[in-house]
Amino acid sequence: MIMNTKNIANLLKAYFIENWKTDLFQFGILAAVVLFGSIINGSPTYLNFALFVSCVFLMIYPERLFRNLHSSSPKIHYLAIPASNSEKVVTNMILANIYYVVGLVISSALGLALAHLFWKVRGYDGVFLYTSFDDNWVLMIYATLSVFFFGSIYFRRRTTLSTIGVGLLISMVFSLLVSLTVWVNGITLIPKDAAFHDFAWTFSSRATLPDWITNTVGYLILSANIIYFYVLSFLRLKETEA
Repeated sequence: MIMNTKNIANLLKAYFIENWKTDLFQFGILAAVVLFGSIINGSPTYLNFALFVSCVFLMIYPERLFRNLHSSSPKIHYLAIPASNSEKVVTNMILANIYYVVGLVISSALGLALAHLFWKVRGYDGVFLYTSFDDNWVLMIYATLSVFFFGSIYFRRRTTLSTIGVGLLISMVFSLLVSLTVWVNGITLIPKDAAFHDFAWTFSSRATLPDWITNTVGYLILSANIIYFYVLSFLRLKETEA
């Protein structure tokens, strides 16, 4: 389906007219949290705190984008907007993945700059910008965002909490299956005179892959996750409209 950029522009314009005050307030709250959190923390690793708080804001944001879908009157109004499902999803993807991310970065930077100034005035070195995230942490954040984006369309109430709850449940089931598989294989494969941790250590050492392969596989999995959940979001919105 060919998307009309004019419709996307109109959707963005309508969003900013309705939400610019709310967004500005949230960005201000974030800057204040980063500022006071960095001051109270008393540690040089302030950037980690700013990133953590920003990620929390980012995961909650999709719930606002599709909140009109989950109440009768606004839902009818939203679905009646002269734009296709693709245009609506793409518009909200732009808002969540570009606009709001940039707003969070600027707000966090403002909070960190004020914290840096605070420590400088008090005679300290100021804020030391340091993060311990891995190379693929950006993709991990966007992959998580795509899950919450889909959850904001799929669930009707408390979409953020529902998404977290289902995610935790799936993780628990997956961990249980993995643990059960390892336990069963441990019973059948480990020699009776060998310790389990020795077996696991030997298996892990032999299964080690080069870093570039591990990183590439990680990038591919995260990228596939992002595409998968945004496609699901489009299909779910299409189903809702029908």
